[in-house]
Formats: sequence, C-alpha cells, structure tokens
Amino acid sequence: MIKKRRLLERPREDESQPSDIPHELTMEILSRFSVKSIVRFGCVSKLWSSLTRLPGFNNLFMSSRKPRLLVTFSTGLKQYGILFPQHQNPDGSYPPFYSFHINNINEPTYALSKSVWGLILLPGFKIWNPTVRRFSALPHPNEHIPTENCKSFLGYDPLEGKHKVLCILHSEDVRVLTLGAQESWRILTKGIPKHHPRGYGRCFNGILYYKACLLDDDKNIIMSFDVKSESFSPIKHPKDLSFDMIPYKGRLALVTYEYNLSKVDIYILEDADGHEWTRQSFLNIICKSKLRGNPVVFKGITDDGELVFTPSTLSESYCILYFDPSKNSTREALFEGVMGETRRCCGIATKYMHIIDVFPNHIDSLVSL
Repeated sequence: MIKKRRLLERPREDESQPSDIPHELTMEILSRFSVKSIVRFGCVSKLWSSLTRLPGFNNLFMSSRKPRLLVTFSTGLKQYGILFPQHQNPDGSYPPFYSFHINNINEPTYALSKSVWGLILLPGFKIWNPTVRRFSALPHPNEHIPTENCKSFLGYDPLEGKHKVLCILHSEDVRVLTLGAQESWRILTKGIPKHHPRGYGRCFNGILYYKACLLDDDKNIIMSFDVKSESFSPIKHPKDLSFDMIPYKGRLALVTYEYNLSKVDIYILEDADGHEWTRQSFLNIICKSKLRGNPVVFKGITDDGELVFTPSTLSESYCILYFDPSKNSTREALFEGVMGETRRCCGIATKYMHIIDVFPNHIDSLVSL
C-alpha cells in the first residue's frame, strides 16, 4: 500500500506544470488588447502591472495600433472627443468611430501642439494623453513671468523615446523640460539665435519646427530645434506665404491651400543649409460627395502621406477628404450619424457642437507622466 501510494503521488512527465511564459512573449500578447483590458490586466499581479509600465511595452502597444484622426469639440463648457479611423478595411469600408467625454476641462481649450507621439500640449503647461484620458501638470518654468507670456512647444526624440517641452520666456531665457524624467527646467545658453517665436510648432523625425522672427534683422524664418542635441538652426522660407508645416517624404514641407480655387501648393525643403525649396502645385482638389458645399479646412498629413481636409463644423454626416499628392488622387471618408451617436454615447442634450481642434495621425499611447 505504501509503495502504491508513493507511485500515485509521484508526478509524471506528461502531467508536469508547463514552463513560465517568457516576459517578452507576455508583453507581446498584452500589447494587442484594448486600453481598458490592459488596465484590468495590470491588477492581476505585480508582475503584470510592472510589465505594462515599461517603456518597451508602450512601444509594442503603439506599433500594434493604426493612427486615427482625433476631433475635439465643445458644448458650452464641456468638451468631448471623436476618434475617426484614417485607414479603410480590406473591403473598402471604415471601422466605427468612437466618442468620449474629456474630463477635467472647465472651458473650451485649444491645444498648443499637434498630437506628438500620442501626447498633446495644452495651455497652462499641461500634457494630455487622450488614450488614457489623463492630464499631467508641468511645473512652471518661472513663477515671475505670466503663463500667457511663455511660448511653449512639444517635441519628441525617437532615438531615446523622450518627449521634451521647449519654453521660450524671452530671447535670452530659453528652457527645456524632459517629460517623465523627474527633471526640472534646464536653461539653454549656447548657440541660441535671438528670435521671437510665432504660431504653433510641428515635430517629426526628432526635429521641432516653428515660425519665428529674428530680432537682429527682423526677418521671418522657420526655427528648427533638434530635440536630442537641443540645438537651434534658422531656415529661410519663401516670402509672403501663409502656410502650414508638414513632414513630406521625410522632409519639411510648407502647404498653402486656396479653397475657392481648390488649389494646393507644396513647398519642399531640398537643402536646409542652402535654404532651397521646390514647389509642387495641384488643382481641382474638391469634395465630390453631397457635402461638397460644406467648406473643408487643411489639417495636416497622415502617416501614408495623404493631406487631410475636414469640415469646419460638426454635422450629422462628417466627410473627411484625403488627398495623395504622389498619385494626385482623392478619397472621401463619410461617417453617418455622427451627432446622434455622439449624443447617445456622451449623454449630450444640446444640439450645438463647436469644433475645437483636429489632430490627424493621432496614435494611441500608454505614457503616464
């Protein structure tokens, strides 16, 4: 009986416990789930919670997501967001759009940046992550200078995976803050041209670009700021242009759009040192759908190199126009029942919806500052 009991208690090879799943494979599997599911998985164990907070996990999560077009709008003092898909399904249809309420905003707030690798800079030194619905307050760079007198820009260094905020208090007080690094504002002192920043900035390929005016000769230029090396370089641009900046085929480009003529001009920077630009013009860029009477506004560019045009007002049917300069072709993404679905999801009673911002190429991120 004793021998029989020992044989029964002895574990067999085919009944042994399977080996632990490698951390890399666990992270790969978790990265494919939705944000809500990932938050729940973080409560399963300390190990899973630590895995989902690693920078490498966020990179896996972002690489498995397709960029979307984020539209923010307000109804009175409340603000909401709608995420529209940019890419079509294999059958030519589009995935559903998604509406959500933006908490912790007491009045309509216009962003100070485009979506920079999942994060958006807001007035008052705030960083917004739309994916996790979270706002992070940054320290003020100088309490003696009013916030409205501080010009700030958000940049991203893809080599080190770091976001940085560039703040220009005046021509001789320029500071940088690295997000998530428990750092304070650092004052930059070397190689800074005396300039006055204007407008918003655009960051791509590790370079932050913004409009500026050189104080020495009063010339309008584009200032480039290398986010990694934290160095500045002025770029001359064609005169008398009212333009938007975009990345185009890996280079800086300027876009001008005339709605009445359905005309787009793209000025492409061929040589940053020589300040040489080439020009491409495109005509008859029109919206052929039933919404063609609703004016569209240029809002940026997608990861596929398509220019994005959206209506300036939110209506029951929302038509997004995409123009591909390389193919000289357009496509329209028409979403029906936008206002009705948004009211149902967010519990909105009023019929008045005012668009605040449009962010093409927004990518989901789990970054938590």
